[in-house]
Amino acid sequence: NETFPEFHKAVGEVLLSGAKGLILDLRSNPGGYLDSSVLIASEWIEKGASVVEERGKSGEHLTHVSTGSPRLQGLKTVVLIDEGTASGSEIVAGALKDHGLATIAGRTSFGKGSVQNFELLPDGSAIKLTVAKWYTPKGHQIDETGIVPDVVFEYSEEELEAFAQQVAAGKTVDPDIDRAIELLETL
Repeated sequence: NETFPEFHKAVGEVLLSGAKGLILDLRSNPGGYLDSSVLIASEWIEKGASVVEERGKSGEHLTHVSTGSPRLQGLKTVVLIDEGTASGSEIVAGALKDHGLATIAGRTSFGKGSVQNFELLPDGSAIKLTVAKWYTPKGHQIDETGIVPDVVFEYSEEELEAFAQQVAAGKTVDPDIDRAIELLETL
């Protein structure tokens, strides 16, 4: 899993550049490993603070905490999410939102916040069992609910048609990024 080493390196480059703000684009990111999500969120969140909580069906709780060394704490941050943002990406967005360390923008995420065990059966088939659900530090269930953005990006039919025409003309168009930059400048 190269996600965190690559992210860690990119954070170093951002900090060396003297950036005054950061847009973390998690759109259409299906997530990944829980450990990587905790490490990425730890770039903002104080050591020992909750990143995500697992709540099992039997009532057991397991809190995953920041490993700390929050190099990005204090850096203005906008996290872009959409209906394709899921799982580990939702953990990062939810933790940064609940700790007040980023403004979440875009559209409500997918809502894939469950812990599953993969069991191989004797006949060679397999089954995935949901054994727990993920909750943000403030106790919001991620599964089926998703992360609701602080700032919702919606577009009218006319705007969508104009974007399509620009793309057809060969222009690169990403209205969410444009709006995220505008939002970042107001923070």
